[in-house]
Amino acid sequence: MASSIFGIGVSGLNAANLGLTVTGHNIVNGGTPGYSRQNIVQSAPYPQLSGSGFVGLGVRVDEIRRSYDQFLTRNVQTAQAQSSYYNQLLSHLSEVDNIVADPTAGVTPALQDFFSAIQNVATNPSNAPSRQALLSSAQTLVNRFQVFDQRLTELRDNLNGELTNTTSSINAISKQIAELNNQIAVQGGSGHPPNDLLDQRDELVKQLNTFVKATATTQEDGSINVFIGNGQSLVVGNQPFELGVEASPGDPRRLSIVYKQNNNVVFLPENQLTGGKLQGLLDFRSKTLDTAQSSLNQIAMATTQAINTQQRAGIDLTGALGTGMFGFKTDPVSGAPVLGSVLSNTGNTGNAQVTGYVADVGQLTASNYELAFDGTNYVVTRQSDKQKTVLSPAAMAAGPVVDGIKLSIASGSMNAGDRFTVSPTDGFIRGLSVSMTDPNRVAAAGPVIASAPKTNTGSLTYSQPAVTVPVTDATWKPGATLQNPMTINFTSPTSFTITDPVTGLPGPAQAYTPGMTVSANGWSMKLDGTPAAGDTVKIGPNTNGDADGRNALAMAGLQTQKLMNKGSVSFQDAYGQMVSAVGVQTNDAKIMADAQDTVLGQAEDARASVAGVNLDEEAANLLRYQQAYQAASKVIQIAQEAFQSILQIAN
Repeated sequence: MASSIFGIGVSGLNAANLGLTVTGHNIVNGGTPGYSRQNIVQSAPYPQLSGSGFVGLGVRVDEIRRSYDQFLTRNVQTAQAQSSYYNQLLSHLSEVDNIVADPTAGVTPALQDFFSAIQNVATNPSNAPSRQALLSSAQTLVNRFQVFDQRLTELRDNLNGELTNTTSSINAISKQIAELNNQIAVQGGSGHPPNDLLDQRDELVKQLNTFVKATATTQEDGSINVFIGNGQSLVVGNQPFELGVEASPGDPRRLSIVYKQNNNVVFLPENQLTGGKLQGLLDFRSKTLDTAQSSLNQIAMATTQAINTQQRAGIDLTGALGTGMFGFKTDPVSGAPVLGSVLSNTGNTGNAQVTGYVADVGQLTASNYELAFDGTNYVVTRQSDKQKTVLSPAAMAAGPVVDGIKLSIASGSMNAGDRFTVSPTDGFIRGLSVSMTDPNRVAAAGPVIASAPKTNTGSLTYSQPAVTVPVTDATWKPGATLQNPMTINFTSPTSFTITDPVTGLPGPAQAYTPGMTVSANGWSMKLDGTPAAGDTVKIGPNTNGDADGRNALAMAGLQTQKLMNKGSVSFQDAYGQMVSAVGVQTNDAKIMADAQDTVLGQAEDARASVAGVNLDEEAANLLRYQQAYQAASKVIQIAQEAFQSILQIAN
């Protein structure tokens, strides 16, 4: 009997000691990330049959169990992926927003100052300081464009580094998970779960979701398989797989995420990598950074090309037709801005060389394009909305113009599956300069002027001729005969002829109505009043341009004209739209980041309600197990005393 009491006391002592150990382990790990509270599971052993019935044999500890709910843990991991995504996106959006939305150092005030300087020249065309101030404002505008473009380029370069670091972090975590899988599978053979290792692995999966959304499935041996994207295996048992970054096949300057398996490299579509910092970086690049930088280049191209075109429609103080104020790389034949970049896909098998230029900046969008050949037709895809333009071989040979972009295959041929990435404005700002250094070369005056002889007897009035300038047509040049003398001759009060600028012979008779606009030889002018037969108006070269600001007024008027995005916005409106779009994206990201932080906090609280360590509860457990330990010790003491009494009786 004493021996059975002794055994019961020892079992109780062991159970209480284990309870104290587990409770102490909980207390010291209360602040350990991912730790799940543990407790002992006790039961009574199978009793022993005696003559008086079944006699208990004490207590045993069946298991040390962690307080764990897989659904609550999974909720935390999912919430972590979304929270990290929006916070990463917000961080980078805020950087762009701070760059483009600066109210004092932004592009908008520089544009305003530039056009104000043009207006000053129009008001006083012969004033040298006003002309010099215009060239200074032009340089300031170019500098402002280039500073902003450089800052956006720096963000792009930094993003490439972040992509590299993020994939390295993902690979490091996946290796740790694989190592823990191996340890758990080995130790799980004991029949008892290795609780601390399981907690460490769950915490690693949560950390992994900080970088990319990952899902895990548990296997029979206790290991887990981890998947990302469209089911790509990141960890299978004790085997980790790697992500990496490689130059994109369509643009070697752009890093893409690749999946490495069995010495093979697979490029992962960006839309498959959801959640976490990785998606935040990719979405920021494709949805904000690309658009902002392309828009900035587009605005710079539209503004400077329009000014250059209008410059060519006037004459300067030397009496010569105007030349471009801004310098940028142009097509040698058309004089239009060349395409920023046309990149051949690394998988192309043909030998085609694709070139082109921006024929109409007014039709241009802020998107990149892809030119592909499917074996029958050529397909131009606008990347921003995936709109396709299908071109037959004949249409392609004719040099099609799509969204203002003229494309041509300069040499070679495309094979089926070949594709090219076309970035119309890429790098435009980097190559932009103010090419005009002499303020006398500002073409403020109109190239032709109208005059009427004093011998006219009617009451005819007229406006000075304005040159018809399609400023969004980058290939426009003034006609060679623009300044040739011409005469409007009224054969009667209701009809007139205009002489040919080359032959000087009268053209066909035209009907006259007061207030009408007459157009000829690249210029137009308004006629009004009542002419008499024999009245004339002579149009000839302007030789007194120092007091003429007509062309400068036309340049100043470009500020408010809707010359961009298919005639829908002005230069400043387009910039404002870009700033507004970035601002809206930033605000939306902030709202979602705050919301997802709240969701993550609630998920962690829900998990903590089950798995968290409550120090008050653990303190109570310490007292309980201490008392149980003392009581079990007392049982052993009494058993020993009883055994000694038996021995004394026997002696």
